[in-house]
Amino acid sequence: MRKTIGSGLAAAMLFLVAFVPAQAQVSWDSPGLVSPSTPAGWGIYLVDPHPGSGIGILTTFRGSPGTGLGYRIGLAEDRSGDLAVFGGVDVSGMLLRHSRDFPLDIAWLTGIGLGVGDRARISVPLGVSLGRALESDGVWFNPYMAPRVVLDARFGSGSNLDLDLAVDLGVDISFDPGWAVRFGGTLGDRSALAIGLSFRVF
Repeated sequence: MRKTIGSGLAAAMLFLVAFVPAQAQVSWDSPGLVSPSTPAGWGIYLVDPHPGSGIGILTTFRGSPGTGLGYRIGLAEDRSGDLAVFGGVDVSGMLLRHSRDFPLDIAWLTGIGLGVGDRARISVPLGVSLGRALESDGVWFNPYMAPRVVLDARFGSGSNLDLDLAVDLGVDISFDPGWAVRFGGTLGDRSALAIGLSFRVF
């Protein structure tokens, strides 16, 4: 099931790369929306991407809650107002779980993805995500912070490598195990926002 869904998302990404007019690249990884307790299922979000000049749409999929593999693909306006496509795969794993002596969960995170425009941008983030999911009176609350470095490789009319520093701040809120409201923002060398819903579909 997970392999089928992952293959479907990869095929959709290749279709968009092939048929969307190449105008400008958008970072696929901002906001990252990855915490030690990321909700599982399908996500749909409105995004203000980096770099960008308007609102776009992003869809994500995670096969299991918490750390593991995540897939995403989206469409958004770039800085010049033209349509751009972006997508990628993130992977994360637990480094440390909260205890009496330490109040937070810590996960490592990385991934690889592509933004397509008049040039192509391949981005590889590497960082950690710190957070702690809490539940009280039927409300699940999951704040987190994810500092990271991102290696950008740009190809097209001239190629170059850049290293960005960014911090994701996010919070997930759920009143029912079947869905969660998710908000994420990115600060630093990348600036982006996303808000949307995540639905369990299995």
